[in-house]
Amino acid sequence: MDYPEPFNPEMFERLDDNDDQQFYETPRKVVHIDEPAIAAVGDFIGTAFAPDGVLLDLMSSWRSHLPDGFVKQRLVGLGLNAEEMADNPDLDEYVVHNLNIDPHLPFEDDFFHGAMVTVSIQYMIKPLEVFAEVCRILKPGAPFAVFFSNRMFPTKAVRVWQVIRDAGKRELVEKYFQVTEGFEEPLFYDVSPNPGASDPLYVVCARKKLGT
Repeated sequence: MDYPEPFNPEMFERLDDNDDQQFYETPRKVVHIDEPAIAAVGDFIGTAFAPDGVLLDLMSSWRSHLPDGFVKQRLVGLGLNAEEMADNPDLDEYVVHNLNIDPHLPFEDDFFHGAMVTVSIQYMIKPLEVFAEVCRILKPGAPFAVFFSNRMFPTKAVRVWQVIRDAGKRELVEKYFQVTEGFEEPLFYDVSPNPGASDPLYVVCARKKLGT
């Protein structure tokens, strides 16, 4: 693709550029942020996502961190490891799909009431294509929430993510939204539960524009 400013292909290179399917073939049933940060994910989902919706968990694994008592119509997971997603108590169904090979999402237009990606945005090598697809499959007015912290598998994180600090990561994710046609202006939230004592947690969230 032709990358809009300020992006270029080198930003999305990785130390380990082998097939991600091989890297994630073995289930890793561990959490990547601590319990207070996990609770903060749930709190944000509970306030930003309307109940009784059909939701999408992108780059899903064995936990989606929905808050206790959250009422949904259905949560669909899309990730690389079937065993992990099968063990996810929040998922009602899942799809094994590699976004870094094929960023096209196998869903209909205007289908989901919300979408999220939790502490995995650093592994997307085609984020602009994925964000365009997320916008396509969301209903107008539906939110897309990107949660991130300071954890990563360094060999699989894209180059740009590794060389910028937290403020730069915020700006990067905001820019993903801003260059994608169809999203409202993204909003940033610092929802870190215990600064200095717990993992930091940040969210950039934007809604699909009405009428698109």
